[in-house]
Amino acid sequence: MKESKKELLIKFNKDNIIKSAKELFSEKGIEKTTMDEIAKRSGYSKSTIYVYFKSKDEIYNYIIYGSMYCFKETIEKSISGAKDFKNRFFSVCSSIAKFQEDYPRYFEDIIGQIEVGDEQMNEMPILNDIFKVGEEINKIIMSFLKEGMDEKIIRDDIELLPTVFSVWGSICGNIIMSYKKEQYINKVMNKTRKEFLDYNFNLIYKSIAK
Repeated sequence: MKESKKELLIKFNKDNIIKSAKELFSEKGIEKTTMDEIAKRSGYSKSTIYVYFKSKDEIYNYIIYGSMYCFKETIEKSISGAKDFKNRFFSVCSSIAKFQEDYPRYFEDIIGQIEVGDEQMNEMPILNDIFKVGEEINKIIMSFLKEGMDEKIIRDDIELLPTVFSVWGSICGNIIMSYKKEQYINKVMNKTRKEFLDYNFNLIYKSIAK
């Protein structure tokens, strides 16, 4: 169904506000950015900003939603881009690491806790959209691991959903730790960040492979 002029205008204004907020969050940090600054940067009055967004947190959650959607597409492309299961697994790991390099400010929030209570979602519907994308990502990873089990590559004694969370947590945890501790990894382990990640991605793979 074609969007009306009013709907297109609303989308245009919201996108402009989100773009300006994203720039300011990158320059100053989220906490130090004010709604007044977002209004000034976007060229709208503060009262107009509040017509579209209830708070700075809601604007930030829209940014998280957009980032999560891109994250989902990144994972989908990685899975479809290689032929055999093992190469696809390492392609997914590498693409997640690359995504973190490109969007370090938002990565931890993307993989972090999402408010799933009815009250929070009713107050801020974008949280429901974030939750849905998160569930779609879980299903993609679950389906991917199920393919590995069907192909007799992944152990068949594992439970899928807990394994998805465990693998997911291990991959992302190593990516975050290597980002924060890169100098230590270089100096003490005598490894580059990539070498460290490749080693640990291989350990994760071995933990689920037959």
